[in-house]
Amino acid sequence: MLHYKLSPSNFRALRTLATPIARRHPFSSTSSVLYPKPALQPNVPTPPSRPPPSFPCVAQHAAREKIIQSLRVSSSSSSDPSSSGPEPPYGRPSPSSYQTYHHTQPLPLTYAAPLPEFDIAYETWGTLSPSRDNAILLHTGLSGSSHAASTRENPAPGWWEKFIGPGRALDTQQFFVICTNVLGGCYGSTGPSSVDPATGQPYATSFPVISIFDMVRAQFALLDHLGIEKLYASVGSSMGAMQSLAAGWMFPERVGKVVSISGTARSSPSSVAVRYAQRSGMFFA
Repeated sequence: MLHYKLSPSNFRALRTLATPIARRHPFSSTSSVLYPKPALQPNVPTPPSRPPPSFPCVAQHAAREKIIQSLRVSSSSSSDPSSSGPEPPYGRPSPSSYQTYHHTQPLPLTYAAPLPEFDIAYETWGTLSPSRDNAILLHTGLSGSSHAASTRENPAPGWWEKFIGPGRALDTQQFFVICTNVLGGCYGSTGPSSVDPATGQPYATSFPVISIFDMVRAQFALLDHLGIEKLYASVGSSMGAMQSLAAGWMFPERVGKVVSISGTARSSPSSVAVRYAQRSGMFFA
C-alpha cells in the first residue's frame, strides 16, 4: 500500500475541488459559463409523413372475427337449432330418448382392475337385416353422445345429422347404424358420475382410467347382446377414428370395413397439446 503526505496547501486545494460547483458559486456570473443555455437549433425541415405500418394477417383475422360474430348474432335470433354453425347445439340427451344395455359381467380394463358391471347408452337408425350383416358401428369423438342423428324419440339434430339417413353417407335404407356413448362418458354410459356398486356412492375421481381398447370392448359386448356377429363397417372420426382402428385390430374377424376419419392409432404428446389448445380456444372464444 502506498502512502502520500499532503501539505496543508495541497489539502485545501483538493477540498476546494471536491466542493460542488453550485455551492461555490451559487449566484456567480460563472454559472452561465458552467451551465450554458442550449443554443437555438436552426429550422430543420419536417420529415415527410410515412404511412402507418400494415399487418395483413391481423387485418384478415379481424375480418374473420367479424364474420363469426355476425353468424353468432344471426344464429341466436334464429329458431332453427341447426343454423348455429357446422355442428348443431345439442344438450344432454334424455334417458327416455336412448336405450341402455346393462352388462353384468366384469369388463377387463387396460390400466386398472376390471369393472364389475357397466351400462352402455346407445341409439340406432335403420333396420337390422334378417342375417344381421348390415350393421355399422359409429364411434363418437371425445365429447359426443349417442345422439348422432335425430330419432322419433329425440327429434333434435344430432352431431352427424347430415350423414345419417335415407340416401346419405350412412344410408339407413341399407344399413343398421348403431352409436354408443363411450364407456367413461357422461351421456348414459358408466362413467365418473355413475354409482360404484361396491360403495353405493358415485365413482367421481375413483373411476378408473379408460383406454380406447376398453371403450371398444364395451361396445362389442353390446354387439353380442344384439346378436351381431360381424359388422359391415366400423366408422368414426377424431377419437372415434381411433376406436374404429382399434375395433379392426382387436376383432379383425368381426369387422368388415374400417372408416377412420381424422384419426390415428396413437396420439403423440404434440398432438395432445395441440388438441388442448384447440379446446381452450373454443371454450374462451
